[in-house]
Amino acid sequence: MACSGGSADETDKANKLVDEGNAAINEGKKFVADAEQKKDKMLHTNVSQLGEARTIANEAIRAYDQAEDKAKEAAAKFEEASKLKINDKFKEYLALKVKEFNKRAELVEALKSTPQALIDSQSRSSFISRANAATQKAERLNKDANDLEAQADKVQKDNPDSFKKK
Repeated sequence: MACSGGSADETDKANKLVDEGNAAINEGKKFVADAEQKKDKMLHTNVSQLGEARTIANEAIRAYDQAEDKAKEAAAKFEEASKLKINDKFKEYLALKVKEFNKRAELVEALKSTPQALIDSQSRSSFISRANAATQKAERLNKDANDLEAQADKVQKDNPDSFKKK
């Protein structure tokens, strides 16, 4: 096996991909914020305005779809970077980030279930049941993603020199 130093090192290229992944994450956060705002508006729409609430729900779903795409894009950038010739600790960090953002994509999919439930449900009790299940799933996925983020942050904090070109 070749050593990780010398001209074969691709840390700069990996860092560029990480920057692109981080840009996708920031865009995704904006879409999630927009979707959450629409979902909140949907949930606070008067029952007599169900049609309007369903229109808002569709807008929220579109924003969630865009956020999910950005989370998947970030995971793909981190995965591409992890395949380069880089320090093993950097690879470990990137593998955790791939898992984290795949989990965040799942999380956004779960968040989308609440406005989808409003569109699909024929009764208030059906909607509440589906929305509660979606919320519980989202909370679990959020915890899992946050745990992965903490593990990645620890790898980065404990090995700061592994993320710079030697």
